[in-house]
Amino acid sequence: MAPPAWGIRHFVPAKLLDDIPLVHLFVASKKAVVMTNAPDPNAQADTVSARPMFEGSLAAPAAPPESSPSRAQIDREVAEAMAAMDPRDLAELSGGTMRGEGAAPGTELTGTVAGVSDDDVFVEFGPKQQGVVPRLQFGKKEPIEVGRRVDVVVDRFDESTGLLILSRKGAIQRATWTNLAVGHLVEGRVTGVIKGGLELDLKGIRAFMPGSQVDVNPMKDVSILLNQVIRCEVVELDRRNKNVIVSRRRALEKEYAEQRDKLRAELANGQVRHGVVRRITDFGAFVDLGGVDGLLHIRDLSWGTVNKVEDVVHEGQEVDVVILKVDASKDRISLGLKQAQPDPWAGAGNKYTMGESLKARVVRLADFGAFAELEPGIDGLIPISEMSWGRVKSVSEACSIGDMVDVKIIRVELEKRRIALSMKQAQADPWAGVLQSFTPQSVIKGTVKRLTDFGAFVEVAPGIEGLIHISEMSDKRVNTCADVVQVGQEVETRVLGVDAEQRRISLSIKQVKAPAAAFEPGAHAGMPELAPKLQKKRKKPLRGGLTSHFEW
Repeated sequence: MAPPAWGIRHFVPAKLLDDIPLVHLFVASKKAVVMTNAPDPNAQADTVSARPMFEGSLAAPAAPPESSPSRAQIDREVAEAMAAMDPRDLAELSGGTMRGEGAAPGTELTGTVAGVSDDDVFVEFGPKQQGVVPRLQFGKKEPIEVGRRVDVVVDRFDESTGLLILSRKGAIQRATWTNLAVGHLVEGRVTGVIKGGLELDLKGIRAFMPGSQVDVNPMKDVSILLNQVIRCEVVELDRRNKNVIVSRRRALEKEYAEQRDKLRAELANGQVRHGVVRRITDFGAFVDLGGVDGLLHIRDLSWGTVNKVEDVVHEGQEVDVVILKVDASKDRISLGLKQAQPDPWAGAGNKYTMGESLKARVVRLADFGAFAELEPGIDGLIPISEMSWGRVKSVSEACSIGDMVDVKIIRVELEKRRIALSMKQAQADPWAGVLQSFTPQSVIKGTVKRLTDFGAFVEVAPGIEGLIHISEMSDKRVNTCADVVQVGQEVETRVLGVDAEQRRISLSIKQVKAPAAAFEPGAHAGMPELAPKLQKKRKKPLRGGLTSHFEW
């Protein structure tokens, strides 16, 4: 830039000199002279002084005007003057070489616009520290007024001019060998795919981008970026050999970091956010909320039972989730998918009442029972004791996952979100007519279901079992029940007694051959010698710790 052919011709009141930055006063050409008024009009040396700041003859003082110029008028004229100033002249007029200490590359500063030209914007940070920003980094319609505060980043210190070479914070710079530096954000067009990465054109400067620096995540096909203009960061620079290495990955990481920080500050419990499922694990799914990942646990996927995460969501699926908890100290975010849907338990009290019979689907088995789904989100528990009127050794014997079973509601606890169900009560009670079906002293057949130390249990009808005590298996001494009967064997027994209240039937094998009349009242009236034996009470307890056939 050529130095301007103009000068300041105003008399400046002395009281304004302290308020006007030094560079504002000495922005004229090398013949510029500032005249000051002295308080003593009779003194020749101090009345009016002419201070030549550069080589040249001393200018004769001009007659003082009738009125001194205002501060606003001085600022306006100084700004117009600085618009055409060369940075080197500006540094010289400011009193010599600028101080660059404490302004290392990458330092963020806030300064005041001191002047604007067609190509540059001059920013000052104090009377001895100034810099220049390219005019192109400001928008075409963006107003740039003197006195405006701007945030800038130090690129380097130019010792030849004494100025800080600056760029606007976050601005993409036009790449030239003069202002290019490590850490700069630049834009370039991908011109080719070469071995190991991409070739870029930074508006005349050839640059190389390694394949590992193309994206945050590895890209299988980098050719999709061909002929595209991308934003990247300069990571290596060799001006002597004209080599430039750039990274799109670093630019994206900085952009994502800014987005994450902004998003974290906005997140709060109870918010509904839109996200994308990025990764699925056995315990849940990770959802991207726009730069920040949150965990969607398997228990919060659905109000119903979820066996596998893939049954509800898949990678790439867009979902609306609720922020359940934000733990800033551990950098964890808990999400819920079911909380974004209506709660099925809200109206369960009106739908399900005690004693109601319905169908349910078995969705999960446990040692203590089975869980059956009444509707999506509402499961009921079928205890193992409520699965059958007969004995159930394991839950899997009574039902399997996916079975549709008839159940009856036996208990509802809405505050605990619990419903108890019964399979056996949804069927007819086999013990209802047991007294009529199995009269004492009658002989019946059954199947041995299980053996114990004190006897064998025989199923005489579906859901009805009777006990053959070991003492009733044979007239001879029996060491173990397996010596007489086996599981699955069909046996003929005599009914000794029925306790309908306790749901117990006492059976005997050894008394099957005895005539039924022998057990009738008065059957031994003519045989008094047999009556004491048949009616003799047992003094010792039965084997197995039982005192009678009904204690089991």
